[in-house]
Amino acid sequence: MADALATLASMVKMNKQEDVKPIQMSIYEALAHCYNIEEEEKDDHPWYNDILLYVNNREYSEQAIENDKRTLRRLSNDYVLDKEILYKRRKDQVLLRCVDTVEAKKILEEVYDVVYGAGKS
Repeated sequence: MADALATLASMVKMNKQEDVKPIQMSIYEALAHCYNIEEEEKDDHPWYNDILLYVNNREYSEQAIENDKRTLRRLSNDYVLDKEILYKRRKDQVLLRCVDTVEAKKILEEVYDVVYGAGKS
């Protein structure tokens, strides 16, 4: 949780005159699952495009400001590039493959079909 909050804090630029609204968090007993995949990716690039660009070439996107660059440098430590496939390394060293919106939807549909038997005759 602390890592997630630190990441969010590093991405937000605040004006000192603005009131900062508190974040309200709740803890639930049961697990919650979310299917939240945006319909379109901005600029026809996957969500991880900036990370991929930095890990691959140590380059930043043209519109990156200094805060974005600092965040990318920090985030890039958790990513591994194997040929053209980007993976996120978890703390237990398991690699998670980064996928775009189209591939994520396909994976979710395949898993749903296997779990719930949709399409079986």
